[in-house]
Amino acid sequence: MHTIELISSLNMPTYSTNYLPEELVIKILSSLPVKYVLRCKLVCKLWLSITLDPDFIRTHLKFSQQRPSVLAEAVYYDMQGSSYEIVSMISNSFEDSVNVPLPSSYSDPDHISSSCNGLVCLNDYNNSNIYIWNPSTRQGKELPRPKIQDHYMVLICIGFYFDSVSKDYKILRLVFAYPRKNARQTRSSLRVEIYSTKSDSWSEIQVEDADISSVNYGRNIGGVTSGPVIKGVLYMTSNKGLISFRLNKRVLKRVPLPSNFKINYETEVFEYEGCAALILYHNNEESLSLWTLDDDDDNWRRGIWTQKLNLEGDIRMNWSSKYFGVGQLVAWKDHRTIIMYDYNKKEAKEHRLQLPSNWYIDSFFRHTESLISLEGFVNGGIW
Repeated sequence: MHTIELISSLNMPTYSTNYLPEELVIKILSSLPVKYVLRCKLVCKLWLSITLDPDFIRTHLKFSQQRPSVLAEAVYYDMQGSSYEIVSMISNSFEDSVNVPLPSSYSDPDHISSSCNGLVCLNDYNNSNIYIWNPSTRQGKELPRPKIQDHYMVLICIGFYFDSVSKDYKILRLVFAYPRKNARQTRSSLRVEIYSTKSDSWSEIQVEDADISSVNYGRNIGGVTSGPVIKGVLYMTSNKGLISFRLNKRVLKRVPLPSNFKINYETEVFEYEGCAALILYHNNEESLSLWTLDDDDDNWRRGIWTQKLNLEGDIRMNWSSKYFGVGQLVAWKDHRTIIMYDYNKKEAKEHRLQLPSNWYIDSFFRHTESLISLEGFVNGGIW
C-alpha cells in the first residue's frame, strides 16, 4: 500500500480498518513521516494504541534515521531589539520545508544546542532556563532550574545526548566562571553538572582537570560553540581550536589540530561516522578538507587526526557544515539558503527557506523526526 492510499483511508469508516492485519498496519505506520502518523492515530483505537507503544516508537525512529532532515533555526529582531524565532524542518529530499513556531513561553536567540533522536534542547542563557522539545509532535517540557548559578561572568556550554547504557536522555552543562574586574577571586574556574530525564534532576560532578586557558584569553571570554556528545565526550570549538570534555575522566582539554591546518571562527565540530569532525583550512592553500579525530581512551591525551575528504569542485563549502548522510554535507550559502553537497558526485543542491522578510538562519542541525515523548511533556508546545 502506498502512503497516499493509507492517508486516504482516513476518510474510511472506522470498522473498515479491521480488514488490515495489525502487522501490516505497524509496518506501514512505522515507515511514515511523523505528521502522517499523527493523523493516522485518529483513525481508530487500535491505530492509536499502536502509535503509543514504546516498541513501535523505537521502530519508527529506526526508519526515520534513514531519512534525516535539516532543522534550521531562524531569528527575527524588531526595532525594539526583541527577538522572535521559528524552526524550519527541511525534508531529506530538500524539496520542501515546514516552519514551526517555538513554544510561546520561550524566546531567546542562540538557544538550540543540539538535536538528539528528534528532540531538541532549548536554552535561555540569560535566565538559565532549559527546555526539551519535540518540534514534530509540538510537545515539550521545562526542566528544573540548574543547580549551578554563578554570579561571575560566565560562559555556558551544553551537550544533549542519549545515554545508551542507562537508556536515559541527559544534558551535560559546563559553566566557565570568570572573575570580574577588581574581584577578590582572580582565577577562572569550571563547574559541571548533568541533568537526567529519568530522575528529572541535576547533579554536580567533580572536575578532575581543566585547561581553562583553552577557552579564554586572560579575562576576555573566547567564543565557544557547543558541539555533539560522542561516546561520552562533549566537543566544542573556540577561537583557539577544538576543546573536549571527557565525562568518564572528567577532564577538559584542548585538542591540537593537524599540522599546517587552522580553524576559522565560524568552524563548528560535528559528528562524521561516529567521530568528531572538523572542516579545516590549509595554511598555504585555499582548499578545505574534512578531518576526523580518533581520541578514544587509548588516544585521548593527544588524539589522532585522519584526513577523510578534500572539498574541492564547483562549490565553496562554508566552514559551518554538518554531515547529513552517506556522501553528503550540509552547509549554508547565506542566511536564507541551505546547500546539500554530494562530495562524491561534486554536485550541490540549494534550498531557499520560505521565511518572512527580515528573518535569517541563525544555526542548523542534522535532525531526525521522531514520536519520542518524555515524562512531563505537555501537548501544544505551550508551557
